[in-house]
Amino acid sequence: MAKLLPKDEELFVQIAREHIYVNPVLWTIIYQYLGDCINVINVLVRYYIDSELPVPKKEARRILVYTNRMIELIQKLTDHNLIKDDEPDKLLQMVKKENLKFDPITDELFGNYVRNDIYMITLIITDYLDPLDTRDAISVEHAQKILEYTRSTMRFMNRLKEATSRRLKYD
Repeated sequence: MAKLLPKDEELFVQIAREHIYVNPVLWTIIYQYLGDCINVINVLVRYYIDSELPVPKKEARRILVYTNRMIELIQKLTDHNLIKDDEPDKLLQMVKKENLKFDPITDELFGNYVRNDIYMITLIITDYLDPLDTRDAISVEHAQKILEYTRSTMRFMNRLKEATSRRLKYD
């Protein structure tokens, strides 16, 4: 949800200047698994916001399942040892077999924005799910913040993908 810092804008310039490229398999996994989770959270929260209703704790638990899936995926993409040898998913098998990773610059940007947005969504949800919390639902105000984080994540992922998807003609 944060605006890019000047330092991070410079990293996008460096990506363009150095023609930094991210393997399309990584982007496929990110959009297929992480992006789908973000979209589910977005739709779920949007339903309650449009109805001007707070998000019930039951739905908050569902959101937490999706944020946990995203965190697990990011961990697997960062540490391939977490991908089991008998992993049924062909794309994750390919990531492990070919050791597909973000370069340090892309990883830093991805971490600073996507991981932080997911963390903030998780933080809002877990605050409401605290056993000592007496609130019945997530307020519309906090649901709107969750929605802003999902939108921010997708905008950032789109920008980063666009920046790292161009290959030089001689590659």
